[in-house]
Amino acid sequence: MHQYNEFMDAEQSSRCKPHAPPGDTIAGNVSPGGAGGLRRCRGLAALVCGALLAALVAAGGCAQRKDVLLSRLREIPDARAHQVVGDALWVHGSFFAWATHENLRMEVTWTEHRPDGDVASDEIWLLDLAGGRFRVERPAEKQVTVYDGSTWRVFVDGKPSDDLVLRGRAAGYALLVREIVPLPFSLLDPGVKIEYVGTRTGPAEARTWNRLLVTYPPSSGLDRSDRTVVEVEKESRRVSRVLGCWAEPPFMGSCWRVDADEAWETQGIALGHRWRFTPVNDAGAPTGPMRWTLAVKSMIFDVWLGADVFSRP
Repeated sequence: MHQYNEFMDAEQSSRCKPHAPPGDTIAGNVSPGGAGGLRRCRGLAALVCGALLAALVAAGGCAQRKDVLLSRLREIPDARAHQVVGDALWVHGSFFAWATHENLRMEVTWTEHRPDGDVASDEIWLLDLAGGRFRVERPAEKQVTVYDGSTWRVFVDGKPSDDLVLRGRAAGYALLVREIVPLPFSLLDPGVKIEYVGTRTGPAEARTWNRLLVTYPPSSGLDRSDRTVVEVEKESRRVSRVLGCWAEPPFMGSCWRVDADEAWETQGIALGHRWRFTPVNDAGAPTGPMRWTLAVKSMIFDVWLGADVFSRP
């Protein structure tokens, strides 16, 4: 029996843990007291009651999100794809654990490997796990890219920018931040279509990978021509490689092989900590040396966010 089948019944009754803002303490035996609870709070007690109410609301949203993710998994029409995705989710931490988290903050280094030497950029990525909103900061360049769920915005030195190159890069960030780095959990994003397309064997047939063809809906903001194949190592059931032809900068319609190093576990979720990009042809054979490396230096879930963090610099 696959691990996916084994964990479904065991985790169906799991409960979401409410999150309190960093530095806030919820005192024991404090009750919000129904709809009028906040009106009976004063001073510090009001802050405590407010934090508790927010935590209870978050817990309810978490339970709802679990139901949504479970529904999306069950609705994958391809039975083989359904099984491969379910197994991968389980070994990477399970979507039940993923649903308890609200956002993800990552510190990354994006390195371009040029003939005359490497050029690296330190960046901060923030992803809204439920809504697909994101924020990318490049402190050295004083650049901020935000997506609020409907509109891209780019800021340079705190001011809006209409630079076409920077705005084009925003779509590339959407692919990386929302779809690649969160694998396999991004396979449950709304509207994503998944099809099992067979296996690939390694040298001397020592290893085998299950392959999933992934296409994205128009609402994703990605180009309709984008095609991605996610490879899941059959024995470990971990995502180990992505093959994609993507229209967004910096890929510009070319095809790439993206190799993921062994995943790191953070707060119950295991994600790849380094991704290496190599140009390939339509058959997946390399056409040049490795071009980029994306190294995730740190990851933390559920950071405290400002109200306009996904729309303002």
